[in-house]
Amino acid sequence: MKPWAYSAGRALLDFVYPRSCCDCGEEITGSIENGLCWDCRTQTLGLSPPWCERCGMGVAGRVDHAFVCSDCHEHPPVYERGRSLYHYEGGVRTAIHALKYHRDFSVIPDLSRLLLAGLRAHFPNEEACVLVAVPLHPRRQRKRGFNQGVELIKGMQKLDHSLERWKGLQRIKDTETQTRLSKAARRENVRSAFSVKDTGEVPQKVYLIDDVMTTGATLDACARALRKAGVVEVNTLTLARG
Repeated sequence: MKPWAYSAGRALLDFVYPRSCCDCGEEITGSIENGLCWDCRTQTLGLSPPWCERCGMGVAGRVDHAFVCSDCHEHPPVYERGRSLYHYEGGVRTAIHALKYHRDFSVIPDLSRLLLAGLRAHFPNEEACVLVAVPLHPRRQRKRGFNQGVELIKGMQKLDHSLERWKGLQRIKDTETQTRLSKAARRENVRSAFSVKDTGEVPQKVYLIDDVMTTGATLDACARALRKAGVVEVNTLTLARG
């Protein structure tokens, strides 16, 4: 089922079959848009400073100065700053899985609200932001039926009409899954996997949006393609850090 088709009949289904939280299973009352109850949303541990100034990885202990982690020293990312909002656990992890693997589009409004709040908190004073979803290869897109990054951006746009989605980034290599690969293998796996379509003028500054950041290899490969095409500054924002 496509997201738009899901939304069309959601209100009626909620009336006949009350919605339950995708994490704890408790019935959700109030807004028809929520797929994650308030308790499960608030109990997920958010990422807080100190963190690496470049990739946003959390740092244990006290740091009284700008800190760059050893990975970013050894392999400086192409993107300017990367930020993630939560640890990849609890209700946020369950909601991400529900969306990606079970097509539970009811979680999109919740996750989009979190992303928008994170965008405004980590990148303040930006009136009109250009958002770019990490693209899927066309073969994988057809199999899944949707790109979760695109749907999350659309959800953010419903909340803030000043946001723009740019569609110029494409995935040209159908890479193997990154799940079981080492950091070095991940970087090699996505090397030259992305390119920018000839769409004319490219934006000067963009924000890459995705659900989870693990090593950052995919986001960095996207940023490399964007910079090569003429984008001056690339920042990244993800819901969770794995």
